[in-house]
Amino acid sequence: MMAIRVLCLLLASANFAYADNNVPTIANDFVFTFFSAYRYPSDSVLLALVSNNNNKTANVVVTSPYSSFTTIRVSVAPYSVLKIPITPVSIQDQFPNYNNNGRIVVENKGIRLQSDLPVAVYAHSELNEGISADSFMVIPAIHLGMQYVAVTSTQPLESASNVIAVVAYQDNTKVTIGSQTVTINALQVASVASFAVLSGTAISGNKPFGVISGCSSGSISWDGGSGYEAVMLLPVNAWGTQFAAIPFLYLTTNYYQVVANTDHTVVSAGSTVIATLYAGEYRRFQIGAALISSNYPIQLIQIGQYTGSVNNDLGSPFFLQLPSTDRMSNTNVLFQPTGFFEDFDEPLVFVLRIVTNLAGSGKIQLDGSTINPLQFKHVPNSSFYYYETTTSNTTHSVSTNTSGTQYSVMSYTYGGGEGCGFVCAYSLPIGNPAATTTAKPPIQL
Repeated sequence: MMAIRVLCLLLASANFAYADNNVPTIANDFVFTFFSAYRYPSDSVLLALVSNNNNKTANVVVTSPYSSFTTIRVSVAPYSVLKIPITPVSIQDQFPNYNNNGRIVVENKGIRLQSDLPVAVYAHSELNEGISADSFMVIPAIHLGMQYVAVTSTQPLESASNVIAVVAYQDNTKVTIGSQTVTINALQVASVASFAVLSGTAISGNKPFGVISGCSSGSISWDGGSGYEAVMLLPVNAWGTQFAAIPFLYLTTNYYQVVANTDHTVVSAGSTVIATLYAGEYRRFQIGAALISSNYPIQLIQIGQYTGSVNNDLGSPFFLQLPSTDRMSNTNVLFQPTGFFEDFDEPLVFVLRIVTNLAGSGKIQLDGSTINPLQFKHVPNSSFYYYETTTSNTTHSVSTNTSGTQYSVMSYTYGGGEGCGFVCAYSLPIGNPAATTTAKPPIQL
C-alpha cells in the first residue's frame, strides 16, 4: 500500500513577554530526539523550530553527542519563528535499519537546545516533498518527568515500526521500558522498535527524562493512507480528566486513542461511556465533537485520518496530543502557522482553531480583532466553544480581555494536490503543571 503524501503545519504558541517556569511551553532548555522515518529515511528533512515571543533577540545553541553533528549557533529575531535544519539525517534513532525485535537499542542521538531567552521549541520530520510528516511540541526540560505511558499506532503499515524513544537529561539515568531496564547518560537515547502495538507500555526512571513515541508509518485502516506519527509524551503527573475533542475541517468524526495509568479509569464522551480501562490499557475510538472526561487522569491523542476523495484526497494519519481543559490559557498567545513543502505546485491551506470556555463577559481577539460570539460553534453538552478559520502563513496573536476567559489554539494545514494530505502539531495551551526537573547548568551561549 502506498503511503499518502502529507504536509505538516506546526503551531508555535507562547507568551508575548518574558515567561517563567510555570509555563509548560516556554523555557530555556530542551532535550529531544527523532525516531527514523519510514522507507526513505535518507531523504528526511529534520527541523527544530524555535518560537521567540520576546521583544529581544534570542541566542540559541543546539548540541548533540552524535559523532557527525556540528554544534549550531543561531539568533532568533523578536516575535518570530526560525526553522533550524538538523543534520545529518542519520541522527535519527535506529537509522538506517530498524532493530524490530523490541529490544532496547542505545545510541548517542539525543539533541539539546538552549536559549538565553525563554522560547518554545517544536521538532518536525518529513520526507522530501512533504511525504509522511509530523511534528511535535518539545516539552521543556524543567517539566520532564519520571513516569510515562506510550502511545503508538494500533495499525502500523506493513514493515513499519512502532517506536518508543527515551532521551536522558542527566547522566546515570536508569530507565525501564516495559520489562527492560538500561542506564544511559545525558543525551543518550534508549529506544524500542517493534511491529507490535506498544501503546500502554509503561516507561519509568530514577531521573527526569523525555519520551517520544509513535509510528514510522501508521494507518487507520488498510484501505487508507499511512503517515509518520510522533508525539513527545506528557509525564503522567501532567495528564488531565477533561478534553474538548473536535474533528478537523471536512470531517464529521475523528479517531482518538486514550491510555490510562490507573485501574478502573472510566472514559466518557458526554454521558456515554467509551471504555473502562486498567493501568497500561489503551482504547482507540471514533467520535464527533464531544467533551471527553474521565474519573482518573488520562492521556488523549487525536489521530489524523485518510479523507478519501474529499478535497483531492487531503488527509493522512498523524498524532496530535490534546491538552486537558485545565491547561487552557488566559494570557496572550503568539503563534505562526508554518507550512513546508507544497506538492504538485498547489498552494497550502492553513486552518486556525480557537477553543474557549467563553466565561463571563470575556472576548477573544484574533490579530487584534474581536471574534463575534456567533461565530463560535458549541461543543455538545459542555461549556466549550470553538472557532475555525482559514488563514495565510503569517504570525498571529490571540488574546482575551479577562482572566475568566480561557482558550487554547491549534493550527493545521491542508496540502495541495491529489495524493497530498494534512497533518498537524499542537502547541499545548499555557497551563501550570508542577515543575519536576532541576535544570542543569547551561552551556555557554
